[in-house]
Amino acid sequence: MTEPATKPDAALRAADLYERGFSRAAIDVLETELRLQPEAGALWRLRAVMLQREGRLDEAFDNIQRALALVPLGYEGLLVLAAGYLRQGHRASAASLLTDLTADGDFPAELWEPLYNSLCAIERWQAALAVCRRAARLRPDDDAICFAAANTLARLGRPPQLSLAMLRRAIGLNPAEPRYRVSLSMQLVRMGQIDDAYRTFCELTRDEVEGISCRCCLQKALQLCIDRGDAGRSSWLASRLAMISLAKRSAAAPNSQAQEGHQ
Repeated sequence: MTEPATKPDAALRAADLYERGFSRAAIDVLETELRLQPEAGALWRLRAVMLQREGRLDEAFDNIQRALALVPLGYEGLLVLAAGYLRQGHRASAASLLTDLTADGDFPAELWEPLYNSLCAIERWQAALAVCRRAARLRPDDDAICFAAANTLARLGRPPQLSLAMLRRAIGLNPAEPRYRVSLSMQLVRMGQIDDAYRTFCELTRDEVEGISCRCCLQKALQLCIDRGDAGRSSWLASRLAMISLAKRSAAAPNSQAQEGHQ
């Protein structure tokens, strides 16, 4: 008779599956093993981390709370817990946990982004900037860190030239990422450098424009193009805004119908 897989075996098999792109199978392996070993805290922790990465946030929070009673959570597990606290409205608990992680000198640079995002969610902009700076010392050529730092500097009301420099560095490191040019163009608009803003925006292709999801950015860019008499790009932007509005109304409609059905 075949012996049931041990905890390390299940964890290794799940990790291997996940790394090869079989995320659902990896999560299922852990679920199966946890039916046999419900006190295996390390497996609850691993499954929570995988669920969080896959966007299954409520399940991730449930799993990490199970792990919390059984094993130390580690850095990524603590980030899952903090994110869960935020979604549940427990801002004080989340803030306390995130503050501790920010102050931890051993916090791994590769996990900077979820920590940064959670700090932004509670509007701890100074702490978020500190995370960017620490991560940048270890990963100076990471364009995403430069972009995050630019956004945080703007939130803190620092001189706009600082944000501008970080955005240009992000573009230099990854010129194929359209979000950086959109942000640079919007920053130039805020600084009153309208000609530079328009030239920067014109570097975007139609496909890239149609990938913009920020309504505020789209509206500012539309006004920019209208002012420059750019009928083609104005049409692209107006169509994109209409599409987002339609999607928003469609998403809201089922909720409205459900409420009417219960009246």
